[in-house]
Amino acid sequence: MIIPKFLFHYYELDNGPFRNITEYGYEKAEKIQNQISKGWNSKRPENYIELRLALEKRIKEQLISKGGKPNRNDPFYFTLGECDWAKSWYVNPGVIKIPLTDFKPEHISFTYPDSMVSFQFYDEPKLATYRKDCNGQVFLLDEMNDLINNYGVPSDEKCKTEERFKYDKYIEVQVWDDEIINEYKNKA
Repeated sequence: MIIPKFLFHYYELDNGPFRNITEYGYEKAEKIQNQISKGWNSKRPENYIELRLALEKRIKEQLISKGGKPNRNDPFYFTLGECDWAKSWYVNPGVIKIPLTDFKPEHISFTYPDSMVSFQFYDEPKLATYRKDCNGQVFLLDEMNDLINNYGVPSDEKCKTEERFKYDKYIEVQVWDDEIINEYKNKA
């Protein structure tokens, strides 16, 4: 299986790209979340910010333990390959497409699928139906061929036709560096 060549960042056009709700800490994140009243992101659970902050810490720790070198406390989120479903998160969606090769491997991590979903499947016994051996783990770029060979690239067709893949919408990429992001932010 071939690794998709591009990362896609989806965002609300009115707010601009590359904004992480947890970037400025809990209080600011909670204020931002409380202002979101439309779109899929308005339906997050009340404890979303606590969950997100704890999860980002776990992902970063796993990345470092595997030799990654994050330059940020919080990541920028992407999908590996295109994911039209991600546009539904926003009222007025925008998308930025960046070649995977633009990033240094030590600054990126991957989860299968979305990080929040992957770690919930790993942590919650009641979600065992959907659990795969890759859940609750962070992967590096050099592990992606094996991961994709074992599980494939998530797709709408698999989500709709196979119950165990119901929540596997995409492979999430966490970018832990500003350098390339700033170049694309200035172009947006």
